[in-house]
Amino acid sequence: MSVTLKDIALVAGVSVGTVDRALNNRGRINAEVAERVRTIAKQMNYRTNTVAKSLAIRNKNLTIAVVLHVQQNEFFGEVEDGLRRAQNEIRDFGITVKVYHCRDFDPADQLAQINNAVEDGAAGLILVPIEHPDITSKITQLKQEGLPVVFLAALLDNVSCFSAVHCDYPRSGRIAARLIDMISGGHGSVMIFSPSFTMFGHRQRVESFVKYIADKKSELHLIKIVELPNDSFGTYRITLEQLREYAQVDNVVFCGNTEAGVRAIEECGRKINTVVYDFSPAAKSALLENHIDVALQQSPAEQGYRAVMILFDYLTSKKIPASEILVENKIIFKECID
Repeated sequence: MSVTLKDIALVAGVSVGTVDRALNNRGRINAEVAERVRTIAKQMNYRTNTVAKSLAIRNKNLTIAVVLHVQQNEFFGEVEDGLRRAQNEIRDFGITVKVYHCRDFDPADQLAQINNAVEDGAAGLILVPIEHPDITSKITQLKQEGLPVVFLAALLDNVSCFSAVHCDYPRSGRIAARLIDMISGGHGSVMIFSPSFTMFGHRQRVESFVKYIADKKSELHLIKIVELPNDSFGTYRITLEQLREYAQVDNVVFCGNTEAGVRAIEECGRKINTVVYDFSPAAKSALLENHIDVALQQSPAEQGYRAVMILFDYLTSKKIPASEILVENKIIFKECID
C-alpha cells in the first residue's frame, strides 16, 4: 500500500500541510521540522511521484462536497468542527470543503442539494443520507458515474458506498440498555427519546435497546419511544409533556438536544435515571451537577474529520479506504471528567 502525506504527518506529529511544505521546499517551515519530515518520508519509502501527483491536484482546485440532512443541531455542530479541522489541514493542496445544508430530514431537499453539489463540480461527496428511495437511487447513480460517496454519521440498509464513517448503532443501543439496567437495579419504567426515524441508524439503536431488555428478561418496562423534532424548543416541550403524562417513568435514554432534554427532566421534579448520547458542553455540565448519570460519546468531530481525510487520501493518492470505519462509543461518568 502506498504511503500518503497523512501517514507521514501522523508519524511526524505535524499537519498534512506541513508535510507538503517540507517535501516541496516551499512556504514557511522550521528547518529542523522540515528535515525530520523528509527523514521520516525516506524511512517510510515515500515515492516522490506522489509529490508530483499532489502538485497536479493542487492546480485542479478540487471541491469535496458535504451534504447534511438538517439545517443545524448540537451533534452536527461538532461534526462541522471536524470538517473545518480537516479543511485547514488540506487547504494548501487547493482542495476546498463545501457544506450544503438541507431542510430538516427532507429527502426532496437533500436530493436537490446533492444535485447542486454535483453541478458545482464536486470531486467527492460526503453525505448524511436520509432513508428514502430517491436518495438511494441517486447514490446508485453517482456510484455508476464514478463519484466517490462517503456516508457520514449515518448509513442506509443494504446500500453500499465508497466508505462510511459512523458509530456502531446497534452496539450503542445495547450499551445504553446495559447502563440503564445497572443504574436502575433492573427495575422501573423506561422512556426512550430519539431523533427522527427517517435515519436508519436511529432505528437500529432503539431496536437494539429493546432487544437487549427483552433478551435479558429484565424487570425494566419500556413505556414509550418518543420521536423528537430537530429544534430545541420542540424537544423541551415534548420531553416535558411526555414525562408529566407518564409519571411512572423513572429511567430515560435521551438522544437529542441535551440542554433542552435535561431542562425538561429537571422540571419534572422527580429523580430520573438518565443516559444521554454525546458529550456536549451541556452534557458535561449536567454530569457535573448530577442531573444525568452517564453520557455516551460518539465523537462527532472525529467523524467529520475522518470523512474528509478519506476523500483527501483518495483524491491525492488513490488510496482506497476501508468500506466501513466505526468510531468507538465512549462511556463517560462524572468521575471521568477532570
